[in-house]
Amino acid sequence: MSDQKSTAEPLMGDVLSAEMVVEYLEQHPNFFVEHEHLLSQMNLRHQQAGTVSLIERQQRVLRDKVAALEEEITSLMVNARRNEQIFKGYSALYVQLLQCETLDDILAKMKETFKQEFALPELSLKFFDSPIELPEQYSFASDTHKQLLSKRFKDTSIYLGRISKEEQKLLFRDEQVESVALVLLGRHQELGMLAFGSKNPAHFEPDMDYLLMTQLQALLSVILPRMLAEQE
Repeated sequence: MSDQKSTAEPLMGDVLSAEMVVEYLEQHPNFFVEHEHLLSQMNLRHQQAGTVSLIERQQRVLRDKVAALEEEITSLMVNARRNEQIFKGYSALYVQLLQCETLDDILAKMKETFKQEFALPELSLKFFDSPIELPEQYSFASDTHKQLLSKRFKDTSIYLGRISKEEQKLLFRDEQVESVALVLLGRHQELGMLAFGSKNPAHFEPDMDYLLMTQLQALLSVILPRMLAEQE
């Protein structure tokens, strides 16, 4: 029989390369289990700690992984509690809005909820067209809503992100608003716009989930037309 050389176990006369050692260890993951005495004799250079044994290096790597996992789990738990708080805040607001009898009541309830529950003190409710005469705080100046619509709404009825200083002045008294949520109202988004803003530039971003905003949009799109019709 011819003597064949295994790629996994090189002959003694072969010159070992780093790649061959790596390949051998990958194919024999229990090598150091079967030759445990080698672990204490192997040293690795570490940028912070100097020379450490392989066991110490493995332990440090494992501790770092555990610490990273614990940090990730903590972050997930914090986000879960925050999401639960947001959900409860929206749910309570829905009930309160159904009990409102005037536009002022609706606006007051929303401002209270968004300020206390979501730390969003800047909120406005504007109508594009109304069957009744409304106070100035509920109305857009001439044609300004068209400017907003053309720039911010294309394939969706909700916009999340940044707006210009000129647009801020149309919606908020506080010109320090850095990010906003704009929600069109009405069956065909013809009724008006709900806007709330944050001083945090990253609070509202285009890739955020806006399911709860969509539910609020649907509720207001039913309540507001009925309320306006009753006041004619």
